[in-house]
Amino acid sequence: MKTAVIHSYNGMGDLIWHLPYIHAVAKQTKEKRVVLFSKKTTNAHELLSADPYIEKIINLDDSRGIFTNLFSFFKISKSLKENNIEKIWIFHESIKYALASISAGINERLGYEYGLQKFFLSKKNIMPKSSKMERPFEKARIFLDSHEIKKDKIKPNFFIEKKSLLKIKKKYKKTSKPWIIISSTNKADFKKWPNERFSKLINLILESFNGTIFIIGAPEEKKFINEITDNLKKSKKIITSCVPLHENAAIIYNGSLFIGLDSGAYNLSALIGTPSYAIMGASPPLKHLPTYKAIIPPSGEVKNIVGADKIPEEKGMKSISAEYAFDCIKKETSLFK
Repeated sequence: MKTAVIHSYNGMGDLIWHLPYIHAVAKQTKEKRVVLFSKKTTNAHELLSADPYIEKIINLDDSRGIFTNLFSFFKISKSLKENNIEKIWIFHESIKYALASISAGINERLGYEYGLQKFFLSKKNIMPKSSKMERPFEKARIFLDSHEIKKDKIKPNFFIEKKSLLKIKKKYKKTSKPWIIISSTNKADFKKWPNERFSKLINLILESFNGTIFIIGAPEEKKFINEITDNLKKSKKIITSCVPLHENAAIIYNGSLFIGLDSGAYNLSALIGTPSYAIMGASPPLKHLPTYKAIIPPSGEVKNIVGADKIPEEKGMKSISAEYAFDCIKKETSLFK
């Protein structure tokens, strides 16, 4: 009996949040694997290329509109039939996925039960109504708990390609440790931090750190990273790494500290198990893993994700100076002189 998981959120960070819960579902199956439906924007194919709990990844259509939704409905239904899915876990409240599951003849249909969706699921009145107001990763935890997959069965884990681990080990075997990993990019404008502040922060780290600083990004992000490195003091301690995801994941795995923004790289680093700091002036701090650390504005943390993109810059991201960020990190680590 094959099991499918629907993950309908948009970002890579969203998928990373859900990975421990998807793994927990997979472990309950006879095959110990699931078929994952996820949007292209999550970068699931690259992200999960070495994940033993994922049998197959099928792209969900992320466009909107009556006709595209109708097309998406039939496409999902067809994919469910073709892959012989008999049980489905829907990590979302959309009615579309529940109806597509019925159309595909799936008897076991589990979902969040919000709104009309609950009338098209095989089990009802299990999820507490109050869970609707929770953040996505909390909804996922409550979802599994409601179906008797308890918290002790949910373990953070990310599987890095062995070839990437070996490549990074060989390439940087003579590179001084400890390693600090810096990630400066984010697709959401309201979560970005000025490049000159990243440059200043790195220069401050250089003055009191004896290891190596890796500034990482995707191959297509090299131009943005150069804007930061152009303003750095010349140092053999700095390495720029604009490489595929799993190679940077291997660098993070070998790192002692990660510093970045509220981004996919930050979430990945925390999941890998590296102490991970994000400059969080435009979103609430994440606390569901002990490796999540946050540099919050001097005025206090953002309380709610709703309306966070409307926070004035002078009270949000731009209220956090490079000196302030460095002091926050320095107080909590022993990596600096």
